[in-house]
Amino acid sequence: MNKDITTQKVAASEQELQSSYDTLYKGWLGEHRNLGQVKKMLSWLEVEPGGKILDVACGLGYSLDMAEEHGLMTYGLDISQVALRKSKAENPARRLVHGNGEHLPWADDVFDYVLCLGSLEHFINPGAGAREIARVLKPGGKAAIMLPNSHHIQAVYNVYKTGSILPELQDYERFATRVEWQSFLEENGLKTLSTHKYNVGFARVFKEGRGGFWYAFNILFRLFGDRWIPLNLSFALTFVCEKQGLGN
Repeated sequence: MNKDITTQKVAASEQELQSSYDTLYKGWLGEHRNLGQVKKMLSWLEVEPGGKILDVACGLGYSLDMAEEHGLMTYGLDISQVALRKSKAENPARRLVHGNGEHLPWADDVFDYVLCLGSLEHFINPGAGAREIARVLKPGGKAAIMLPNSHHIQAVYNVYKTGSILPELQDYERFATRVEWQSFLEENGLKTLSTHKYNVGFARVFKEGRGGFWYAFNILFRLFGDRWIPLNLSFALTFVCEKQGLGN
């Protein structure tokens, strides 16, 4: 990866990464659903009925149901057996594959759309994951990839207060700025068509030692949403991409 991208911690092996996510899906991640963001990402992809969509690192698989409501044929892949068992228990009809996003078990140019919702940054080799997304995407198809911003407002304030970024709730993570992530995607076969911001209220777990800022941020967020937050200072960023080289 680009040497400028901040690394918190990287899994040493696929087994270690799977074990981490099996544990997380037994806990808080097994209850977490980002329905609103999936809805936005499908809108940004401008999905049309009859297309095929893959969710790389689909987790609980609810995105597949949402995509099917748009008339898409859906497929999901995840490294966590726990997540996939929960997903199948909820909806046995979901097409799910246990696997590693760095080695997708599909041929080239298969999917009209690919989703990757806040997952690529956790891969052992995110570059391999990005190249696989580009490989399975049809010419003219689109991918929506959400990635964490290293310089979102909360992180900048935390550096000011403590000298470090915010603590994360997952074991393995990478961060980068908008330009760094865009360059990374372009280096791995994906051309950015548009970039969209994603912001959330400041979680209570991050309140300690940041009381004034915590209250001010959440009040502004409750009153105005994220309209006042610049793209480059957003919590996370969604890149809508196509294969490199199309129409260039």
